[in-house]
Amino acid sequence: MNTNISFLETSWKQIDKLDSSEVFNIAQKNNLSITLSELLITRKVTNVKSFLSSKLKDNINFNKIEKLANIEKTQIFFNEVKEVKKVGIFSDYDVDGACSAAILKNILPQFDIEVEVYIPNRLSEGYGPNSLAVKKLLENNNHIIFLDCGSNNLVEQQLVKDSNSQLLIIDHHECRDAFEDVILINPKYNKDQSVLNDLCTTSLVFLVVFYLIKKEIFNNKDILQYLDLVALATICDLVPLNAINRSFVKQGLKILNSDNKNKGLMTLINEAKIKQAISEYHLGYVLGPRINAGGRMGESYLGYNLLSSPNIHLAAQYSSVIGGKNQERQKIQTSIISSIHDRQEDNQDLINFYYDATWHIGVLGIIAGRLMRANKRPSFVMTDSDQFIVGSGRSLGGVNIGTLMMEAAEKGIIIKGGGHSKACGFTLEKESWQAFKLFLIDKFTGSEVDQVNYYEVTLDLTVINDNLLKDLDLLSPFGQSNPEPIFKSENVNLQILNVFKEKHMKCKLSDKLGNSIIGMMFDSNVESLKAYIDKKTEFDCYYKVKRDTYSSNVIVHIEDIH
Repeated sequence: MNTNISFLETSWKQIDKLDSSEVFNIAQKNNLSITLSELLITRKVTNVKSFLSSKLKDNINFNKIEKLANIEKTQIFFNEVKEVKKVGIFSDYDVDGACSAAILKNILPQFDIEVEVYIPNRLSEGYGPNSLAVKKLLENNNHIIFLDCGSNNLVEQQLVKDSNSQLLIIDHHECRDAFEDVILINPKYNKDQSVLNDLCTTSLVFLVVFYLIKKEIFNNKDILQYLDLVALATICDLVPLNAINRSFVKQGLKILNSDNKNKGLMTLINEAKIKQAISEYHLGYVLGPRINAGGRMGESYLGYNLLSSPNIHLAAQYSSVIGGKNQERQKIQTSIISSIHDRQEDNQDLINFYYDATWHIGVLGIIAGRLMRANKRPSFVMTDSDQFIVGSGRSLGGVNIGTLMMEAAEKGIIIKGGGHSKACGFTLEKESWQAFKLFLIDKFTGSEVDQVNYYEVTLDLTVINDNLLKDLDLLSPFGQSNPEPIFKSENVNLQILNVFKEKHMKCKLSDKLGNSIIGMMFDSNVESLKAYIDKKTEFDCYYKVKRDTYSSNVIVHIEDIH
C-alpha cells in the first residue's frame, strides 16, 4: 500500500500558521493554556472573555432584537390574541418546528390562550402551509401563526388575509417578498436590519417572547427554562454557532443536565439509554433524529406532542412510540443506502443526483446528507409523490442551494422549492427531472468545494490529558462554524491492540520518549490498515480528543494517519 498518501487517501493541512508571540500574548492576557490560545486564534475569536463565558447577557443585545423587521407589530398581534384568547399555529414537522410550537404551546395557555396546532403530514401534504390546512385553522381562529415555514407561501398568506384574519410568520428560511400586511419575522427578509440571519426559528420564537415580556405584553415569565428546546433546535438545524447561538446551546445544555429539563426530553433521554452528561453530540445524533423520526414516518405530531407534554407519564408513552418509529426509519434508510451503493449511473463528477420512484419520502434528506459527507459533493435525492417528484438536497456550501431552488422555481424548472444555504427541498413535474439535473450541473460548474482536510494544532502526546479536556469544554459546544478540533501528533508509532465487530480498532500511539495514549479508530478496513502500518514505523496521526465512556480515561479518536 502506498504510504506517500494518507491511509484515507486525502491531504491534510493546518488551518492557519500560528504566530507564537500572538499565541503567548493571548494566553498570558487571559490566563489560558497555550493550546487553548492557539485554538481561539484559529477560530478568529476576538472577544475571548465573552466567547468562553457564553453568557446570554453578553451576547443578546435588545437593540438588535428591536431591529428585527416587523417586531413592533407583534405587540398588536398578541394583544389581540390575549383579547380573543385563542390562536392557530401551523408548524413544520422537524425538530425546529416542533420546538417552536412546543414553546408557544407551553407559554400561551398560562395567559388563558387556547392554542390549536396543525402540523402537516410529511408524506401526504409535504413541507409548508397548504390551503386545506390553513382553512381548517381559520374555522376556529382569526389569528394565525406560521412557524419555521410560510415566508414564500404567498397563496396561503393571501388566503389568511382574504378571511379578514391576522397572520404572523416566524421563519428563518430564504425568502423574497411578503405581503405588506403580513407580520413577517425573518432575518433573511430584505427589509430586516437585525443581522440575526444565523438563528433558527426556535431561537426567533424565544426572542419574540422575550421582546413581548420586555414590552409588558406578557407578564414576566421564566422564559429561560425553554433554552433546552432552543439548544436542541439550534444544533439540529445546523445553524452556525456564532456568539448568540453558542450562548443558547451552552446555557441550554446546563438546563438539559439539570432536573428542570423539558419532560419530553427527560423521557426521551431515558428511552435512548443515555447515561452520561448530555452534550451537543446527543442533541444532534441521538435525540434530534428520534424527534424527527415521527415526521419522517408519517406521524408528524409525535415530536411536538412529546415536547409539549404536560406530564411525565404521557411523555414516556410518546417517547416509546418515537423509539419504535426511529428503528423503522433506520431500517428503511439502510435499505436505500445499500441500493444506492449498487448503482452508479446517476453519479456525476459535480453532484450526486439520485431518483427512485419506490424510495420512502421521509428519509430523503438523511440519504442526501450521507452521500454529501461520503464524497463531499452536493447531493440531491428524489422519489415519487403522487404525480410529482419530490426531493431533498444537501450541500457543503459554496452555492446557496436554498436560493438555488427559488431560482429554479422562478424559471419554471421546478414547481416549488426553498430552504437554507446547505439544505433544501423541492417538487417538480416528472418530465422535468432531466432539465433540473442540467440546471444543477450548470450552477455547480466552476464551484469547487475544498477537498482538503484540516487540523488546527500540533500536540505532543504528553499534553493529551484532563487539562486539555477542560480546555475543550471551555471551547464547546461544537457544531457549525465552531467544529470540534482535530489535532496532529508527528512521528508516532501505531499499534493495533484489539479489533471489534471487524471494523473498529483499539490502538496505542507511542512516541520516541515512551509516552503513549490509547486511541480508537472506527469504521475502517482492518486488513488495509494493517498493511498500511506494516510499511513504516512512524506516522503523523490526526485525531480528536475524548473522554472514554467506559473507562473515563482521556483517549483519542483517530481520523487518519500518514
